[in-house]
Amino acid sequence: MINNISVVIITKNASSTIGATLSSLKEFKEVIIYDSGSIDNTLDIINSYKNTFLYSGDFFGFGDTKNHAISLSSNDWIFSLDADESISDELIKSLNDLHLEPKLAGQILRKNFFMDMEMNSSGWNRDKLIRLFNRNDFCFSKLKVHEKVEIDSSAKVININGCINHLAISNISQTLEKANFYSELYASENQTLYPIVIILMKAQFAFFRTYFLQKGFLNGWRGLVLAFSNSVGVFYKYIKIYAKHKTKK
Repeated sequence: MINNISVVIITKNASSTIGATLSSLKEFKEVIIYDSGSIDNTLDIINSYKNTFLYSGDFFGFGDTKNHAISLSSNDWIFSLDADESISDELIKSLNDLHLEPKLAGQILRKNFFMDMEMNSSGWNRDKLIRLFNRNDFCFSKLKVHEKVEIDSSAKVININGCINHLAISNISQTLEKANFYSELYASENQTLYPIVIILMKAQFAFFRTYFLQKGFLNGWRGLVLAFSNSVGVFYKYIKIYAKHKTKK
């Protein structure tokens, strides 16, 4: 049992993935979950696990919400996980054996999956993310979207054996939902106004970059869906800003 590290997760309508996430965390004594308004059976699934501690409240953007959730843990050492991620047995063993020391930040390999297939292109290659840290030393950035753990030059970054499995997309509808959700967050904290023609060019380039430069075509139809959804997401995040400016007049 891992007693000195708290897993922290934020959720909303995560019923399709949260069961797999929590099943991979049974070796942790404390799993803190902050839910921002689930209306599916996410909460029922969470409550079926004995090591979970459930809190509810508003969503403030990803950065601030994760930092708030971190403050609810009883341990200073935090392992941050998303509701569509699970961890390998090797990673559990590595965390259990790890010698924790000041300013340490743990970097972990993440494998990204699109409808049960691991992606190896389209900008979805395996990546390494800092997910283990002491909250007295580091925290998440305040960005509403694309938040990350902020570290400084004093950090001792180590690679931790094992991996995180990221079940990013389980059905096609999620690509549209995420494009709308993330573009809304982006538009709420950015005010850079582009002409329509530039917005169209940026959307077209997003498709070109994902499908050709990042070799999305190697992932078959999945790569095509990602390229198109990236293009749609770019279009909407800028057109929403454009629309706000125009409707104010």
